[in-house]
Order: sequence, then structure tokens, then C-alpha cells
Amino acid sequence: MAFGMSMLPGWDFVEFLLWFIENLPRVVAVNVIAVFAAKPGKWRWLCILFIPMLLVTMISGVILGSWEDAARRGYDPALPSVREAIEVYVAEGTSKGGPDLETILESGNYAPTFGMDEIKYLMKDLLRHTFFHLDEHNTGNIKEGYDKGNDFFEATLDKEVMVYTSGIYKTGKETLKQAQKYKLDFVADAVELKKGDNVLDIGCGWGRLARHFTDLGAKVTGVTLSKEQRQWAMDNVGANEEGNPASPQIHLQDAMKLKERPDLLPATGTFDAITSLEMAEHVGIKRYQEFLREVHGLLKDDGVFYFQVAGLRRQWRYEDLVWGLFMGEHVFPGADASCAMGWVTSQLERGGFEVQRVHNLGYHYSITLYQWLECWRRHEDYINKNYTPEMYRRWEVFLAWSVRVARQGSSTVFMIAATKQGDKKTITPEIEAVREARRIQSQKHLLPTF
Repeated sequence: MAFGMSMLPGWDFVEFLLWFIENLPRVVAVNVIAVFAAKPGKWRWLCILFIPMLLVTMISGVILGSWEDAARRGYDPALPSVREAIEVYVAEGTSKGGPDLETILESGNYAPTFGMDEIKYLMKDLLRHTFFHLDEHNTGNIKEGYDKGNDFFEATLDKEVMVYTSGIYKTGKETLKQAQKYKLDFVADAVELKKGDNVLDIGCGWGRLARHFTDLGAKVTGVTLSKEQRQWAMDNVGANEEGNPASPQIHLQDAMKLKERPDLLPATGTFDAITSLEMAEHVGIKRYQEFLREVHGLLKDDGVFYFQVAGLRRQWRYEDLVWGLFMGEHVFPGADASCAMGWVTSQLERGGFEVQRVHNLGYHYSITLYQWLECWRRHEDYINKNYTPEMYRRWEVFLAWSVRVARQGSSTVFMIAATKQGDKKTITPEIEAVREARRIQSQKHLLPTF
């Protein structure tokens, strides 16, 4: 490709972009020094404009590359782009003779090119979240991402299930409830849960995993930023029952600041197991290491970290990016850390963890999403009445499009079990022995036994 940056000799666009985002403060600092060091005139102006020019060049390369790729793949240039067609569908449905959703997504006629919708979102929101990702951004994203209304999510996830992460299918014919039960058992097995264990569930959602672990005899602390999720857990899964030691404790708390709340920590200050299921995407690329270091410090030396991440494939296509921008704008605002498996595992290793097992289960996610889509369509009349037809159709797009991207590998889910390894601090021989024993036990337990 002439414009697709990923095809330039020696240029790895994705790796450079991830490095640039993670190291932006250092890049800016060096750039400021260069501005003052350069002689007045053209060199100083080049230094001043370096970062803006770099961003414009990258964005322009992606835009032009998407059009060139569409021509190469034979999309119909007379038709609108896939995003433009989707926006018409969301606004009008098929009432004016437009194509239905399946035709837009699966016919291969509507090109995933970058247009004004993508550019507006990039400039208005994504760059701000990606390059800065402040605590205020995380809090502000909750309303759009998770506080739409519990009835809204019951219509998606099924009130009897309410698990907003991929299920696991042994045969592919399981009900949604069965698949999610398999997944909850899988997580318990991954951390080798024992009665009496203190467990931290980061981004605990509506409390189903916390309840499941409590039923297995663990003491569970769940943290979320969503008031509605916490209230649902209190109303439906027995969370926060006073005087009941078998009740999971769910708190409105930013996981990045958990050490500021010693009242929420076990007496030892650390947990036997920590779980985080499809929450870290919201942490952001810029703060990923900060999050993992926080988890590392909260986990016992012989503990296990279960880390489930919705990620993207390394050899990306333009549909992956167009879908991702749609998701960031309308479904998971601020979730810019959906990356490839290699990046995720590398981050874990940098954060002081050793990865013990990884499962890539994108196809399972595709089935889960399809069952969510079926559930959503059963509630069409309710959503149209209590929300709007436009909200119904936009969420339908999210689910139907995600079925496709998870099926073809554009998006996937990584299920990772990790243990603590040496870090840069001085570690005593006693601590090393504990971590070694945990490592050996985890590697003896590589195959799920649930």
C-alpha cells in the first residue's frame, strides 16, 4: 500500500503507536527541551510542530490507507461506508427502504473506510482519553458505559445471568446460563480457589463472580465505579448483607486507589487471589503498568492473578479499527487498551508477573455475543417503549457487529492466569521460595479441572 503506514519498509505502526502513547510524557519533555535548544527560526518551528505533525501524518496515513485497501478488496465505491450505512440504519431502520443490518455487515459491499464519524471521534474524545486518561475520565465514562439502566443490561445479558464477559462452551450448544456457569467455574479453577481465600474482584460488575466465589467458601471484595451495578448486586445476589459472613462485599471504589482504603483490605494487606475480567481495557494504555503494579502489590506472594482481557489481533485490518472506534464512542468509552496478546503478556511480565497459562477464546465470545443479540431482540418492544428505537438499533449494531468481529478474529478474548515473579526490589530468600512454590503448583495445574 502506498498510504498504509503498516506496509512501509521497517515501519511497525502498531508498535510505534503503543510506544508513543505509553511514553508521551517523556516524548513531550524531550520535545520541549529540543524547542528551547534549537536556534530561533525554522529548526525551532520544526520542533514546535513535531508532535502535531506526527499525529496528523499518522491519522492521514490511516484514512488514505483505508480507502486504498477498500479499492483493493473490491468494495462497491458507489455505496456508503459501513459506518455511514450503520448510522442511517440506527436513525431510520429499514423504514425508508434502506438495507437491513445483516446486509450492511455481511454482504461485503460496504467498505470499512475512515470518514467524518471516525475523524470527529478521534479528535473530540479518543485522543484525549488515550494520551491523558485521567481518573476523571474513568468516572465520567461510567454513565455511558455501565449506568444506562439495569433493565437495559438485563435485556442484553439475561436477568438470570448478568455476566458481561465471554462464556465458555464445551459443545457450542450450551445455553447462555450454562456457558457463563462454565466460565465462573473456569475462573475459580484458574486461581485454584480454596475455602477461606480472600479474593479481590476488580471491576466486579453485577456481582455474579463474587457471589459464585462466596458460595464456594471464599471471602470476596468486589470493586466497581458503577452505582447501578452495586445496587443490583445488593438487590439480587445478596451483596453487602450486614452480619452475614457469606455475603460478598461490593464497594464503589477506584481500583487504582485501593491502597488508600485499608478498611477494604484483608488483615494481611494482600489477597490470596485477584481477578479482573475485561476491566483493564478501561485503564488505558498510558496507565496499564500503573494498574498492574497496583495489582502486584495487593497480591500475596503465593497468590494467583486471573486476568481476562478483550483484545485485538496483531495483524489488524481497517474493519477492526472502524469497529473499535464505534465501540469506543457508543459502548465502552475510554477503553483504549484492547491490544494484541503479545502486548498484554509483555505488560504483565514488565509488571512483575509470570504468565502460567493463556487461552484465546474469541470464538466462544462470538457465541456469547450471538446469545446476547438473541436476548436483546426478544426485548425490542420493551426497549423501544422505555428507551428509544434509536438506542435499540444502536445496541443491536454493537451486538451483531461484535458477533462478526469475534468470529473472524478482529476481536478476541484472552483468559490468563499469572503468578508473581521477581521484581526490581530486594526480595528475601523466603519470599523467593514462596513464589517458586506457587509457580511450580500453577504449572502442575495447567489443565482446567472444572
